Amino acid sequence: MYLVEKAQEEIKKFNQQTLFQKAEIKKRFFERSDERSLKLKEHFIDNYDNFLNQMLSNTLLKGKEKFMALKNRLIKELKSSLAKLIKEKIEKNYPKYIEFLINNIREIKNTINKPQEIELIFNSRDYNYLLKDYSKIQGLFKNPVEIDKDADDFIGGFKISLVGGTISYDYTIDNLIDIKSSFIQMEISKIVNDSEIKQIEDNFNKFIQNQKTKISEYLEQYDQIQF
Repeated sequence: MYLVEKAQEEIKKFNQQTLFQKAEIKKRFFERSDERSLKLKEHFIDNYDNFLNQMLSNTLLKGKEKFMALKNRLIKELKSSLAKLIKEKIEKNYPKYIEFLINNIREIKNTINKPQEIELIFNSRDYNYLLKDYSKIQGLFKNPVEIDKDADDFIGGFKISLVGGTISYDYTIDNLIDIKSSFIQMEISKIVNDSEIKQIEDNFNKFIQNQKTKISEYLEQYDQIQF
């Protein structure tokens, strides 16, 4: 809205300047031929149309850029807030989180429980906890399984590495948040309505078109100026 209002103000200032331009046209009309005056008028109209077209394009483009930047910032902030909330819930009830972690491993164990090297990768806290109670992991699989900690800590969840690291799966909470980003974008759209932005753009476009129409009225008025 700020960009639209600013553009409208600039157009109003431009319209005020047309009186002086028309006066110049009128003066040259008497000094030169009708043909020359007509060319000056056409030149003025072309310049005015170009000014409005440029104002329309620049304002709408900047508005869309700011709108998209706002949506992206809100999505980023929402994902960050969601991650923070999950961390707090894990801290408040860590045993419940471990239960959630084990259940998730149990759900996908049939996919990975094959005669090959299996490595489960956790964040440092989960790794230290499960290392002390390794039976919780070992009892889930028929085949040997190793656990390790990731060099870069993540919120929670786990990663799986198979066949010496040539195959991997990411079941971390961080990755889950990224996967659900489409849902987050839907929630953001409820806050920042695309249709409202489109309505602002349409109204500004109508304003520009109306200014183009008024150019003939301005010229008719200026024709009445006497020197």
